[in-house]
Amino acid sequence: MQAQTDKLYPLITAADQIGLSSIQLRDPYLSPLYYNGAGLKYVHTQQRFFNPENNTLSMESKASALVGYTVNEPYSAAIMYVGGDYRWGAFYHFRLQPRLQLLAGGNINAGFGYKYNSRNVNNPVNVDVAVNLNLAGKLRYDAQIFKRTVRLTYAFDSPLAGCMYVPLVDASYYEMFGLGNMTDAVHFSSLHNKQGLNSEFTMDVPFNRSVLRVGLHVNNLKYQANDIIFKFQEVGFTLGWKYNFYVFSGRKNQAPKNFISTEE
Repeated sequence: MQAQTDKLYPLITAADQIGLSSIQLRDPYLSPLYYNGAGLKYVHTQQRFFNPENNTLSMESKASALVGYTVNEPYSAAIMYVGGDYRWGAFYHFRLQPRLQLLAGGNINAGFGYKYNSRNVNNPVNVDVAVNLNLAGKLRYDAQIFKRTVRLTYAFDSPLAGCMYVPLVDASYYEMFGLGNMTDAVHFSSLHNKQGLNSEFTMDVPFNRSVLRVGLHVNNLKYQANDIIFKFQEVGFTLGWKYNFYVFSGRKNQAPKNFISTEE
């Protein structure tokens, strides 16, 4: 009975954020020019410990979506961008001080992007498809501000190895998918042809019944294949809230009393 009473249950710590982003992209398949614009972003994150009895190893999943509209410098053409990304990873928790934590680990992500150029007649559409294994880390600090414990977090990940789709400049999508000519369209990616840093700074401010999350994110990505160089840069601000929950089955079952979350 005592063992059942002391059993810990892993809470899921989740966050929902929405915000605005500044976007710059270069896609030589569509146009040799740089395109600049703005976008709307949504991010959903979940974290929990693998084993509630072990508070040093946790998992994290993150899903994001971005819709943007960009134009070139002469304002002669526009590129509409719609993209999504899913990441799953694991972290080892180093508690350096009572208020300071370092989380080290990695994640794997799958990303998709759709780009439509308003002036390109022959090849108006291009897509980004990639799978990456990334190095990831977080630094957390609990600061005492106006009698509230505010959590400051810096998180980053960077691609190490993966696979990406990059078409030849003069190859049409009808030729590739209609006729099945996928020559030099799928490439292995590593540090030699893909470099990037996806970073985010968040501030969690607790209130009586909720936690407000304010975020600033910067994503710089450069990759090359088939003698062309692609670039994507995003800088944005998000606002959302963070919460804990636990899933248990049955309408008559009572919620467990002892919980542990990755925020501890």
